[in-house]
Amino acid sequence: MKKILLETSFSKIYMIIMVIITLLILGGYFSYAMFTVTKEKENAISIVTGNLTSELLIDGKEGNTLTVPANSRQDFIVTLNNPNNRIARFNFYYLGSLHDGVDIGYIEKEGINTPPSGTGINLEKVDTTGSSNTYIVRVSNTTESEISIELGVSVGLDYNDLELPDDGHLLRKITSEGTVSEVIKDDIMNNLNYEDEEQTFVTVSTIL
Repeated sequence: MKKILLETSFSKIYMIIMVIITLLILGGYFSYAMFTVTKEKENAISIVTGNLTSELLIDGKEGNTLTVPANSRQDFIVTLNNPNNRIARFNFYYLGSLHDGVDIGYIEKEGINTPPSGTGINLEKVDTTGSSNTYIVRVSNTTESEISIELGVSVGLDYNDLELPDDGHLLRKITSEGTVSEVIKDDIMNNLNYEDEEQTFVTVSTIL
């Protein structure tokens, strides 16, 4: 009887030990597998996003600053290129707040692209059709000083929506040639004002 009890106890201990060993093996296997998958994902993301870059041209020259003299308005040809060997997503905006008397926007014109929304736009890989977009950006400066506006570009994976940085602002569409004051200034430049010794006439043409 004692022998049977000892054999039974040994069998239970043996089973318990085997179960513990099995659980340890399975736990180690799954932990290693999860660790490996996590590292592979981290490496894949870092390899892809770490190499993504952008190229911004202003009037054909690389840069990101629009400078406009005092009391003037200027249009810039801005080109956004994808220099990467894969499709990527880009966002385009200006940085910081505008001073009073300063405005910026884009001109809608046939053959010219419209800036992307806040989530960005995909551009094809380098040296293929659709790897670049061209915009007409207009800056008006009615102040007495030269001003500069810095442009920003965000880039990411083509299947991920982008977000604007805290100080980033999308360009608004310019739907007219300017305010009444700007039109009057343009008239002055074009000698549309008539002045004699007795009175002054200001002629403003309405464009339909």
